[in-house]
Amino acid sequence: MLMHPVNGLFAQITRGLGLGPIDWFADFPLLAIIIIVAWQWLPFALLILLAAIQSLDTDQMEAARMDGASAMQLFRFVVLPHLNRAIAVVAMIETIFFLTIFAEIFVTTGGGPGLATTNLAYYIYLKALLEFDVGGASAGGLIAVVLANIVAIFLMRNVDRNLDS
Repeated sequence: MLMHPVNGLFAQITRGLGLGPIDWFADFPLLAIIIIVAWQWLPFALLILLAAIQSLDTDQMEAARMDGASAMQLFRFVVLPHLNRAIAVVAMIETIFFLTIFAEIFVTTGGGPGLATTNLAYYIYLKALLEFDVGGASAGGLIAVVLANIVAIFLMRNVDRNLDS
């Protein structure tokens, strides 16, 4: 357990820095969920970005180096514009994934303390299976579908624009 307040890795790091232990799920529940989900989906995003970097033409890099570009200028004017499409695709795909986060919230915080970590997917679960409010759960599901479609429309437009160029 990385986030255990006494024996976790983060507790060992904060103890090494001379700070007190942090109970992540009691003090910063939403931040704890964000860290868990980011750690879970980071390899997917990095794999897409790695593929985009590997597709970069070496002739452009060599030409920029011959023109006297520094490493920062190479990144800013050659690499980053090449990664723009991949970054946009990763951001939109990750947004769709993040709309459906349920297991992490259910297992770690149960939507609490209070409603601090409740998202739309957990709200649908609460309404349908705990409160037996099928109408409220259906409305939440409809909102989830609309949000996912909005993100998907932006993703398709971005991919279409990239295929045309």
